[in-house]
Amino acid sequence: MADYGIQIGKLFFVGLLSVILMLDIVMGLEALYYWQRDRGETADDLNRVSPKLEKLLAAQQTRLSDYRMVDAKKKIVSITIGRAMEPVVAELSRRGSAAAVPTGEPR
Repeated sequence: MADYGIQIGKLFFVGLLSVILMLDIVMGLEALYYWQRDRGETADDLNRVSPKLEKLLAAQQTRLSDYRMVDAKKKIVSITIGRAMEPVVAELSRRGSAAAVPTGEPR
């Protein structure tokens, strides 16, 4: 049988090396894919607002926007922020103090 100048040992070695390299690349790409997928799921979990936090924020909003009795014995009540600001603004307007009323412009 004629070998036509082909060295079977080198051909086998290059073929085996190519198969190993291809398997390594495929497994590396698969690992990269799963790593990126898990990283995206983690980012979604971080951006999701927990139900516990939503409940806490709703309770805080209710406390800020509702009238309620804080202490009946001492006659302490809680009023809304808007209602609490009205006497302060009226007092500052009555005094005519332009420095005390914020205008939105830097001083």
